[in-house]
Amino acid sequence: MAFRVYLGISFTLAAMTGLVYTTIVVYRVDTAGLNPLQLVLVGTVLEAAYFVFQLPTGVLADLRSSRACVVVGVGVLGAGLVVEGLLPSFVGIVVAQVVGALGYALVSGALEAWVAGEVGSSSLTRVYVRGSQAGLIGTVLGTAASGWVAGWRTNLPLLIGGAFLLATASTLAFVMPERTRTRRAPKTAGTGGAGGGVEGEAGAVETVRAAWGLIRVRPAFLVVFAVVALVGGWSEAIDRLWGAHLLENFRLPGPDATVWFSVLGVAATLLGLVVTQVIAARAAETMRTLLVIVTALLVTTIVFGLVTNVWIAIGAALALAAARTAFAPVLSAWLVERTDPGVRATVLSTRDMFDATGQVIGGPALGAIGTWWSLRAALVAGSVALAPAAALLVLARRRLRVAAAATPADAAPPGDAVVGGDGAR
Repeated sequence: MAFRVYLGISFTLAAMTGLVYTTIVVYRVDTAGLNPLQLVLVGTVLEAAYFVFQLPTGVLADLRSSRACVVVGVGVLGAGLVVEGLLPSFVGIVVAQVVGALGYALVSGALEAWVAGEVGSSSLTRVYVRGSQAGLIGTVLGTAASGWVAGWRTNLPLLIGGAFLLATASTLAFVMPERTRTRRAPKTAGTGGAGGGVEGEAGAVETVRAAWGLIRVRPAFLVVFAVVALVGGWSEAIDRLWGAHLLENFRLPGPDATVWFSVLGVAATLLGLVVTQVIAARAAETMRTLLVIVTALLVTTIVFGLVTNVWIAIGAALALAAARTAFAPVLSAWLVERTDPGVRATVLSTRDMFDATGQVIGGPALGAIGTWWSLRAALVAGSVALAPAAALLVLARRRLRVAAAATPADAAPPGDAVVGGDGAR
């Protein structure tokens, strides 16, 4: 039951995201009149608010209820979309980002921690990849509908998507199970042992200490979080500027840009399904897989930013989007499999804080480059962050191999045998 609900949530969130965000650049540029700097600042506000909300919502999910966080978060996400659809101005859109950031923070980490607790920690890569594939199918449907819906009114996808998420939250309140309603933080950080938790503020502090203690004693975690921050800095350029790049620097075939964005979104999602299927078949090679993904993102971003032929640019954008779909589920499974159940949501929230930090730092600079120099320059500058990310993944692979060679599996401390046994992963 829990796995089916997880697939349903992944499908629904992705479908509404596809419906809304496929053509949102048209709404923000043509209807709200945002310039490149404002486009990136909108994302920066979202990520800054997301950063602020992440740790408190992660601790709340660990101490109280991951299920409740997901249910409320889906509803708040819907409210944020409705706010943006009703207020087509820079200030209105910024306000909507704060609301949406709270919703994202409530769902992020809590959803992954919830399904891990319900289905167990074995084969989590498969579980998360299947969830990603369900999301990709939802994205195809939402993306396919987006161009048609936006053709009536550019804010209509926001209003429909928001209303649907509000209805989904109401449904989840009745159908979403949870075997363990209250989490208990470990008494001893970093040892993998679970102990008694305490309530209120003391319990929250203990949960944070346990999560950070776990991260500190596992150097591979810190390396991976650094990679997350660098990829976050890159993603801000792509998320906020790729659509504007296509609109301003190329003549897209056909009369309606919204239809083209829908076509591209569907094609990218179908390619993403193929990529995630390959990843599911090779789930054991985690670190190598992440390295291949980051390298592919680096190359395709540079090509997308520099080429002048519209068809090559479209091909690069499709390849980039397909590779990107595999990054999150592989990374999430690697982290969750190595994290104590009592602090999973907090550790995943820490991951998202690193991601938000990268986006907040990189976003305004890239927006300024796009406004005062060129969108091409901003995209290429954003890709620069991926080179050190690839280098760190190489370092992480080497550290894990050394740990595997130096520490026998039966002699490793509790919880560390998994990390040491990662080998080439």
